[in-house]
Amino acid sequence: MNKLKTAILGATGYTGLELIKILLNHPQVDLFFLGANSNHGSTLKSLVSNRSIKKNIRVRRNLEILNIKNVDLIFSCLPHGELPKHLRKFKKLNSKIIDLGGDYRLNKKMNALWYKNKRSEESYKEFQYLIPEINGDKINSKKNISNPGCYATSIILGLAPINTMINNSQSIIVDTKSGTTGAGRSSKVEHSFSETDENLSTYKVGVHQHAPEIEQFIKKIFKKRVKILMVPHLLPIKRGIMSNIYIKNSSILHEEKIYTEFKKFYSNSKFVRLLKGSMPSLQNVQNTNICEIGIKILPDKKTLLITSVIDNLIKGAAGQAVQNMNIAYGFDSNLGL
Repeated sequence: MNKLKTAILGATGYTGLELIKILLNHPQVDLFFLGANSNHGSTLKSLVSNRSIKKNIRVRRNLEILNIKNVDLIFSCLPHGELPKHLRKFKKLNSKIIDLGGDYRLNKKMNALWYKNKRSEESYKEFQYLIPEINGDKINSKKNISNPGCYATSIILGLAPINTMINNSQSIIVDTKSGTTGAGRSSKVEHSFSETDENLSTYKVGVHQHAPEIEQFIKKIFKKRVKILMVPHLLPIKRGIMSNIYIKNSSILHEEKIYTEFKKFYSNSKFVRLLKGSMPSLQNVQNTNICEIGIKILPDKKTLLITSVIDNLIKGAAGQAVQNMNIAYGFDSNLGL
């Protein structure tokens, strides 16, 4: 098979840069177009100066992709709302799109509620939401891919193996913490070094857009209606997410039995690592595509703690997008990762 002619839009943000690093090492990818809104004119070598580069690509304006023929795959790392503006134009390229933004994660009704966007139903039907370890085997080769959010990835991977334990209408408390790159390459004061260093703060308490994303996925895949009570925190580090998930049960829980369920669920998953007798650490997964999970029954024996850690830029974004690409094109799931 010929290499995939691949483009990245929004290539100079944190996620785009991470994607570049991964795709440069992917044996089935020909990375030939990089687009940006404000950093066009720079070069691939200047973006990843510590890498060996065979051909030095110049970063162009995002919409210059419309002048290119024979584009197999477009990774969109565009700011929220930008992809839908130009989707009709991009369709003329006959390229598959993997969207790393939040534009097509929620259905039409939920998107209007949480993102205040109103679009045609048809555009939503063109995308499928894929978490490789859970519904990757249900991929529709004719559809584009909506890559999951970083918080949602860590939380859904923690919840999926115990879906039979979860009751309808159950409230699940999630205490989750992210490094500053999770907010994107913005210039907001609250994300500056001076504000985050030696500090810990909450934000979007109860109103984070990844909560309905999780609820929607669990309802669709596991037929359970749940309420995610999510409290996000901003950590004074660059990268990584730790999600502590608390589930209250009506009867006594047994750790060994739950561990066995996790082990069975992820027996064929190359990027999920289960811990037994210990809990995860962010340093174990930073700069990798691994999700590390630990479980603990609390002293009341009826409360289950699941701790799930990932690198928000890789497993929570670029790495998972490449996993989804590998599945879509029939490559080995860990190729390039």
